[in-house]
Order: sequence, then structure tokens, then C-alpha cells
Amino acid sequence: MIALYYMILSHLLYDFHWQGEFIANNKGKRIFLLFIHALTWAMIVGVPLVILGKYWWILFLFITHFITDYWKSHQPRIESNFYLIYIDQSIHFLTIFIVWFIIKL
Repeated sequence: MIALYYMILSHLLYDFHWQGEFIANNKGKRIFLLFIHALTWAMIVGVPLVILGKYWWILFLFITHFITDYWKSHQPRIESNFYLIYIDQSIHFLTIFIVWFIIKL
């Protein structure tokens, strides 16, 4: 259970605070920055996976984070799309729960 708490906390900290303003503003414009963001996010969130010897799941976290953020960044920036952040975050949380559930089996 501690692994799940760590993964959720590190997601919340990194996806909102630690990614920095430059990455937050430009990851949707430059694929390299999105790649770096998704990779570093997956590495930080995946620390418990390394400790548990389940490090291959970091690749799953990276790919799903990359695809989700890529999708979100390519949606029109209009006021009626305010809900996209909720979809984006729901997918990120879902992937964390999926990984946690599978490693607990």
C-alpha cells in the first residue's frame, strides 16, 4: 500500500509542481519536451517498481503518460475544453492503479 501512496504523491507533485513552467508551457509544442516530461515522470513515479523488481512497468507508465499528454495537447484550446485536465488526470491515476493492482497479484 505504501507503494501506491508514493506513486500517487509523486504523480501529484511532479505532474503539477516539479515539471516546471517551461516544460508545462512547451511540452505540447515540442515532442522532445513531451518525451522528457513523460520519461522523468515515469522514472519518479516508478521508484517503488524498481525497489520491487517490477521495473518493466515503468515503460507502461511512460508510454501511457506520453500518449495521454500528446492527445491532450492536440485538442483545441477553447473554453469549453476545461474538462480535458480531468480526463488527463483520470487516465494517469488509472494507469497508476492498474500497475499497482497487477504488481500486487
